[in-house]
Amino acid sequence: MEKSQNTESVKHAVSSPMLELASYHKEMEEKYQDLKPDEVKISPDTLSLISFNGYYTLNSATGAFFAIDTNMYIQNGATKPIYDVALLISLDGKTSARFPFTGTFDGSHLVQVSAAIEGLSIDLRFNRTDGSDGTTATCSGAIALPGKLSKEVTGFTYNNPIPSSLFAGEYYEKEPLYISRNGKYEKETVALPVMRIDSNSQIFYDFGANDGNLQPVLSYSYNMNMYYFAFTVGTSITSLIMGTAAEGGFACNNMTEDSISKAISSRSLQTIPFPTQESMEIPNLSSNELANFSGYYQIPSIAPGAFISIQAEYIPVLGSIDIYLVKIGVSLDGVSATGYYFDAEKMSFVNNTLTMTDQSIQIVFNREYNSEQKSLVTISGSIGDKKVDGYTLFNPVPLAVFGGVPMTNSKGDSLTVVSDSEVIYNGVKMESILYVPIMYILANPWDAPTTVMSFGTSGLKGNTCIVIQGKTTSIVSAIQ
Repeated sequence: MEKSQNTESVKHAVSSPMLELASYHKEMEEKYQDLKPDEVKISPDTLSLISFNGYYTLNSATGAFFAIDTNMYIQNGATKPIYDVALLISLDGKTSARFPFTGTFDGSHLVQVSAAIEGLSIDLRFNRTDGSDGTTATCSGAIALPGKLSKEVTGFTYNNPIPSSLFAGEYYEKEPLYISRNGKYEKETVALPVMRIDSNSQIFYDFGANDGNLQPVLSYSYNMNMYYFAFTVGTSITSLIMGTAAEGGFACNNMTEDSISKAISSRSLQTIPFPTQESMEIPNLSSNELANFSGYYQIPSIAPGAFISIQAEYIPVLGSIDIYLVKIGVSLDGVSATGYYFDAEKMSFVNNTLTMTDQSIQIVFNREYNSEQKSLVTISGSIGDKKVDGYTLFNPVPLAVFGGVPMTNSKGDSLTVVSDSEVIYNGVKMESILYVPIMYILANPWDAPTTVMSFGTSGLKGNTCIVIQGKTTSIVSAIQ
């Protein structure tokens, strides 16, 4: 008998975003079931448009958005993915609609016109930003929904498309398993893999067995906006919500929901099973500047799987001052890793250069979009006598981006993001919060959390948040 300390069963107050993506997964499965991946023709315009994948906040109304929503679909163990691109539109922040991409895109200009009279009309131009304000791209032009007048719009996004292959690696439970031996639970010192993601789009999973025996996942969907895998076995819907975890490497919130009973089991996974964490001395006053370069930087020039991870957490104090705590994860072999807090004693960040004296690390950060690798920031420098070159595709997202309109559900739950330092949930003002911009995770109160919120977007529902309080999980969205 095995027991995972961080796996528990909870009940959703409402249907989760997993159900929506699983439903869309089912639609794609039916759409492509009689076709081989090589038989699905995708125009170069589609692949070009994917580079601007993301949710764009529009100026047409509070809560309005335009989204380029890309789902990758793997069918029956194929190694070649099928890409399905949809355009999600809400011009009023209250209603939304999904349209398949059938237009043209020349690298910056999106045009799509419906053949029907007074049908959909989109004429938008996209541009990359320099990243100085945190955004990654902008759009401007006109949109007319079927039967409606055209509206001039401008928008921006903090998103950047993340391919599924980026998360390649073996994953283990964050908390080591406890094995029953002679009636007593003993801490396992050798981690068994729970999941493996290969760079050729193959996924192997233990289906909750915790025995290290991984079986192939033959068909699944992956959403580029939310780094979100989904697959269905029987009545169970499994989701893999991906991210990073500083010294823990890549991270995964693994949730399985029964579509009938709505019961959910969850566990936290990461690619480094037993990382080391150094204690913090004095926070460095340059933490704010380093926090702007939050991301996961792979450094294959040293070893496969090697990385440097910058993860910032900000803690509002008195509602006006943000104290940033920055954790630096370092792995030179992709198997072990150490986390260091950015402190004032033997570390510095000057002219975009991170220096860690005791670790013989000096890294220069350069913010510049690379169209070939789709990266936002590149790094160069050295760790000891090893040369370092790497880049990140991730971008930190301010908490205030999820504001605008309250997120609600049919049970009466309500969440309002007031600012980067305050949220209100079910009438309770929360100001003593901790927020991780690279993972969109909030905890309250910051020093002993009783509420954890996972922000994101959920298709036509727009801004969405999973709120966990004890054994109660609630899902709230901007558009019902």
